Amino acid sequence: CSLFGLVMVPNKKKISKENSNNNNEPNPPTRQAKSGVSLLCSIPFLLMTLGNIPFAMSVYISYTYLPSMAVQSGLSSSDASFLISVVGISNSVGRVVSGWLADLRWTSPLGITIITTAAACMFCSLLPSGQHWSLLVLTSVFGFSISAGPTVSTPLLVDLLGIKNLNTAFGILTFARGLAALVGPSAAGFILDSFSANFFLPFYIGSALFGLSAFLHLIIWCLSRNTFVRRDGYLSL
Repeated sequence: CSLFGLVMVPNKKKISKENSNNNNEPNPPTRQAKSGVSLLCSIPFLLMTLGNIPFAMSVYISYTYLPSMAVQSGLSSSDASFLISVVGISNSVGRVVSGWLADLRWTSPLGITIITTAAACMFCSLLPSGQHWSLLVLTSVFGFSISAGPTVSTPLLVDLLGIKNLNTAFGILTFARGLAALVGPSAAGFILDSFSANFFLPFYIGSALFGLSAFLHLIIWCLSRNTFVRRDGYLSL
């Protein structure tokens, strides 16, 4: 993810050609694509990037330690491994639903992100308390709740920065997520080795990270609720 995020930059030849065409128009558009450094100077985008780092860390911590936690809770190894499939299935369904919700006029990608991340914070902390069927249900809801963050990030970037900056912004965001995915499970493993061998601990850490992500996105809402680009011209699919 980090490698592909680094190479996601606008095509300079295409941009220069578009700019030359725009100069020949009577009323050329004034909004131009920004560089990566300029985008990081945008407080809402910087907060979004920072908010995605603990989110990605929590997701991959949960994926990594879910089977071990389930075995510690009394499940067999095969049933514990099956929980990963449950998360994947519910996550796939959640991506379709969250994408549909983000397309509705009365919703916003930022609102969906805040609500689902807060839900992920709650269910991540409840996972260690699950037993057998209750753990299966909690895992399904957890997988559903973490699906919205990556799904609605594209329309959220458009709302915050405009369509011109989507390519560069998404590259930076992907790079940050890739680093977080690399660091998250390793950091949780270091804490397990150093302080406790209880596999419930990574989920409490993940819950705190989800809460931090939701808080950072809430700050974006407080700063930008009156400055979002309205999507009145969008067509529902």
